[in-house]
Amino acid sequence: MPQSLIIVILLSVLAVVAVAEILSLKLDPYAVSLDYTVNMDLTEPDEIASLSFRFQNHSALPMPFVSFSFVFSEAVEVREEETGSRRQGKEGLFGHSYAYQAPLMPHRARKGTLRFSLKERGRHELGKIYVETGDFLGFRSKVRSFEIKNRMICTARSLGEDPALAPLGGYLGDVSVRRFVHEDNSLILGYREYTGVEPMKDISWSQTARTGVLTVKKHDFTVDVDVTVLLDVEQCASPVAERCLSLVRTVCDALEARKIPYAVLSNGDLFETEKGMGRKHSFEVQRRIGVSHFTRYQSFGVLLGKWSGPAFGRRGFIVIAPAATPELLKDLQRLENASGVKALLLTGEEAAQDA
Repeated sequence: MPQSLIIVILLSVLAVVAVAEILSLKLDPYAVSLDYTVNMDLTEPDEIASLSFRFQNHSALPMPFVSFSFVFSEAVEVREEETGSRRQGKEGLFGHSYAYQAPLMPHRARKGTLRFSLKERGRHELGKIYVETGDFLGFRSKVRSFEIKNRMICTARSLGEDPALAPLGGYLGDVSVRRFVHEDNSLILGYREYTGVEPMKDISWSQTARTGVLTVKKHDFTVDVDVTVLLDVEQCASPVAERCLSLVRTVCDALEARKIPYAVLSNGDLFETEKGMGRKHSFEVQRRIGVSHFTRYQSFGVLLGKWSGPAFGRRGFIVIAPAATPELLKDLQRLENASGVKALLLTGEEAAQDA
């Protein structure tokens, strides 16, 4: 090949490279956008969640170098990734990171999905995203960073078939067949003569005026089966506190499975959830478990005092506490005396033994 032709080819290549470099230096790094979605807000430890992303070049020119780095917090464990882009995963000082590098043609987009899980209960920030764009020869680059906006709540871990929960199965079996029968004031079957033991509010004055005999309303009876889960929040070590929250989660799951309405009452930062059942009710209970710091706001005795009254006669009670202290046992006896119902006590003491 003639030397002059070689020189022409080299000069042509250099000219093309120079033009490509000049054009790439003029590219707007903000022409590359990133959209992402996380498929859930509430999860549990080790449950697989996914982050789907899509990055796009909005420019009329190709982007020769584009890199997206997901740097996850320590609470996140990356499981598996599904994408057609080249990727590189590594452990860093601040958590696990995944980088995606690929040139982007004009008005083209790439997308992918990262699967991950959370390691422990709590409200977690997922991490940061870094977007880097560079020129054709790699002499200059522009890096943008921003937080992943989604914060995920991880509820407590279920205890599953823990042997310590054996009494729960028998208790819920009793609740399922037990009937809390009480008069329903909205259903009037008729009237009968006053015997002297009925409450004054049941006297029908209009019927009494007609017959000349003191008469009371005759009500129908309805059946109501429900359970109150009472959590006693006291200062204790983390393993015990976490087990107590896991007990609340496991008990509520069991009540949901048996379609037994339940309320959750606490003297701490789980606060008070009214009686209910179903997806929305369960979500709210699990959310509160996830964000709890096991902080106490009042004594357990004060909590019971607020909820004393006739309603106790229509409920079953499951009490969850760090330990069966003498003070707690006194409060429990007071609850049983007021309600006439035997309560089930579950404690987190096993966690202290295992720690």
